[in-house]
Amino acid sequence: MKLAPFIAFRYLFAKKSHNVINVISAISALGMAIGTAALIIILSVYNGFDSLVRSAMGSVEPDLMITPKTGNHQVWDDGLEGRLIL
Repeated sequence: MKLAPFIAFRYLFAKKSHNVINVISAISALGMAIGTAALIIILSVYNGFDSLVRSAMGSVEPDLMITPKTGNHQVWDDGLEGRLIL
C-alpha cells in the first residue's frame, strides 16, 4: 500500500469518534463543499446576466459607427504612418 493513501485511510477512519483529526477533516470537507457550491451558483448567475444583457442590448444601434468604404478591413498604407497621432 502506498504511504499517502495509508495515512489518509488511517486518520479518516479512526476508531475513536472524538479524534481531533476527524473533526478537522469534516470541517475542511464542509468548507470545500460550501466553497464549490458558491462558485457554481455565482458562475450560473453571471451566465444568466450575460444572456440577459446580450438580449436587452443586442438591438441597440451606436450613435457613430466607423466602417471602411470598401471591403471588410482597412489596408495599411505606409503613408498613413506619418498622419497617425500617437
